[in-house]
Amino acid sequence: MKLPMNSLEEIAHFLSIHDDFIIVGHEGPDPDSLGSMLGLFFGLRKLGKSCRLVSADPLPPYLTWPGLDQVELLGEEFHPGESTVIVVDCEPSRTGKIAAGVLQAKRLVNIDHHERGRGVGQLVYVEPAEAATSVIIYRLLQRLQVPLDREIATALYGGIVGDTGGFRHANTNSEVFRIAGELLDHGVEPAKVAREIFSMQSLGFLKLLGFALSNLQTAQDGKLVWMAVSHEDFQRFDVDPEMTDHLVSYARMLDGAEVAMVFREVSPGLVRLGLRANAVDVASLARHFGGGGHRLASGATLQGDFQEIVAQVTSTAQRYLLTGELNERHS
Repeated sequence: MKLPMNSLEEIAHFLSIHDDFIIVGHEGPDPDSLGSMLGLFFGLRKLGKSCRLVSADPLPPYLTWPGLDQVELLGEEFHPGESTVIVVDCEPSRTGKIAAGVLQAKRLVNIDHHERGRGVGQLVYVEPAEAATSVIIYRLLQRLQVPLDREIATALYGGIVGDTGGFRHANTNSEVFRIAGELLDHGVEPAKVAREIFSMQSLGFLKLLGFALSNLQTAQDGKLVWMAVSHEDFQRFDVDPEMTDHLVSYARMLDGAEVAMVFREVSPGLVRLGLRANAVDVASLARHFGGGGHRLASGATLQGDFQEIVAQVTSTAQRYLLTGELNERHS
């Protein structure tokens, strides 16, 4: 029997009657994933709950938000024991190397805003209409009657800023600004948050960006644009590939581009695909390659020869732009 989605009130009640939690975000943590984790962490701590933060991947080095030093970096071994695991901003299967342990949790709660089905979890709340999972956590803390403070507000504000592209994306609305304004009233430093997310890069990254832009590829009169950065390229410029998911934002700057793609070979044979669009449904394209995400911002992880993956995905994307159809699903 297909289980129904839970309400936010049901999630709040569940959290109120349990006391021991482990909060997990997605692989390659971004500002919204971390903001959701930290906001919920501090909120549950205020309620007297025992709470841990764990991640399979390193955190962005440019962020200095309160609580980031509390995040435990784990290898593939993750044993939740009797703790309730809360997965935020993704499906449990997309928590990276620790996914197997996450899925073995005796109690699993999933909170997300990406367009998808219910997925797994004892309780699941998914609301794609929200601009960020951090907005959902804000609403959840309201239902739990947790008062805001600087730590919670900084985390949630940073998550919102990250997933709205600094309030530039189509998911920005008056409610987002209202919530952001309330968070600012609790000691958030907006200029500092924005600079850390968008403007703090290493010299190596800037050189890598120049290299990637100089090799930018287009098709269909610039409607499709992509960058491809191999593992060797990352090594040459001494850049951690896991810290470069925002490269796609540079590709999408091309005037007239309808779909922007970035291929990052984060380790030999392991390729992260990032997809962005202004109107085209790239979530369907991402799902075709085993990924997912939002209608206008999605991604996937593929394994195989780097150049073959680039050729296959770009060919499929061109066909999708022309016909709106996808060929047989990639496996």
